[in-house]
Amino acid sequence: MALLALLLLGLAQPEPPTASAPSSRTEVLAATLQSARETVERKLPQLQEPTQRAAAWGGLGMFYHAQDMLDEAQEAYRRALAEAPALHWHYLLAVVLGERGDINGAIVEYRRALALGGPAKTSEDQPAAPASPQQPGRMLSFYRLGLALLVQGDHQAAADALRQALDRAPDSAAVLAALGDAARAAGDWPQARLLLERAAALEPGAGRVAYKLALVHRQLGNLGQARLWLAKRNGVAVPVEDPLLLEVAALSLSPKFFLDAGERAWERGEREDALAAWGNAAALAPEDVGAGLVYAHALGMLGHVDAALGEVRRVLAIDPDSARGWYLLAFLLRSSVELQEALSAARKSLQLAEDETVRALLAALCMRARCFDEAVAEYGTLAAQRSDAAYYRYWLGMARLGTGACAAARPALALALRLQPNWGQAHLALIRADALCGDDKTRRAARVRARQLRKAKDDADTRITLAFAEASLGQSEVARDLATASQPHPDARELLAALDAGTLPARPFADESPWWLPSELQ
Repeated sequence: MALLALLLLGLAQPEPPTASAPSSRTEVLAATLQSARETVERKLPQLQEPTQRAAAWGGLGMFYHAQDMLDEAQEAYRRALAEAPALHWHYLLAVVLGERGDINGAIVEYRRALALGGPAKTSEDQPAAPASPQQPGRMLSFYRLGLALLVQGDHQAAADALRQALDRAPDSAAVLAALGDAARAAGDWPQARLLLERAAALEPGAGRVAYKLALVHRQLGNLGQARLWLAKRNGVAVPVEDPLLLEVAALSLSPKFFLDAGERAWERGEREDALAAWGNAAALAPEDVGAGLVYAHALGMLGHVDAALGEVRRVLAIDPDSARGWYLLAFLLRSSVELQEALSAARKSLQLAEDETVRALLAALCMRARCFDEAVAEYGTLAAQRSDAAYYRYWLGMARLGTGACAAARPALALALRLQPNWGQAHLALIRADALCGDDKTRRAARVRARQLRKAKDDADTRITLAFAEASLGQSEVARDLATASQPHPDARELLAALDAGTLPARPFADESPWWLPSELQ
């Protein structure tokens, strides 16, 4: 059955939809069904073994079966059997025939399935071989054969088949209940009572069994017992565990089917296939907020930002209280010119649900918008919640630098470095802060650290940082040379302008410096 699994993974993969919007539900269904057939017909010439060709047709049959396309499912199962007869294809064909009302045809196929499955068990010395997880096994074939024979009116043959099923599953409430029905049909009321009571003990919540017991006790003259069982009746039937039909049900074209298919494709690195699957999920259930947001996120990740924005706004029109939707809108807008809309969306998301990721994005957006006071508040909350996170301490220090509170920034930056000693970016930021608002001893120590960092990495950022340290100690010409060599960096221009005015910049980074942008925005 391995080939079947591989085929099914590719069955419902129509061409990726356009990035603007998913197709309509009808178009998705039609395209998927057509793609399923074309996939099988394209692969058949490449399959050498009859069992492989049977698996291809059988997989297509299961796919049709899941959509209640019984004519198409019957044809595909018959094609599978023509290639290589197998118990599971006979079994599924029998189920389809039964669902269509062809009870005689179903009985024939169940018997063919059992004939392929080996000799029936006749004693405790001849146990049946266990079924594989992908096959219904002989027990279920006997069970469903018994049910079909009951419908046909042959209660004796039905009881024989059901006893074979019970030998293989002695604790099956479903088989016991069916045997009870066969005993009722034969007028054997005491036997029916024993069988149905065993079924009720195994499944006490199955009210349909209780109703049958009430009828049996009435026939036996036990009116008190009949009333007791009648009080327990409900519409709950005895459950039947059928692994193969569960596989069929899993192929139903639902949002979950496409969401799962998209996740598998994404994990395999097949990004466009994943996008197509998630677009189909959104089209099949346009009111499903989760499916729409998964699709919008995938669109954004693959660069279709305008389409992603359109999809997330559509979802928010359906559910304006979706915290995840507002976060995704803010995330998609994080680098756009719509900065104020991004800020509003992040704030709205955080109002609806407390979330660290949302708060971090809001704080980052505040850094970009230069609303440093709000950034201080948000990073302060994050730092308090995650006292071990150097990242939040660092950005708390940067936000304080943005407000001009240099002295307050230094402890936060220093703590970030204690938590993560090898963080070069934090070292440079603290050196610049020490140069701007430290005392002479602190400034000299900052210059020593800046020189050491420049030896390790001589780039514009380390040269400008050393220039700050030199300028803070009155070495204006040295600082000027270093800053000039680092042009056109905005921090270098800011420092040179301050040196021309005989002072130091108010802040260690220029307004347009990339240093103000946290990683969430990059």
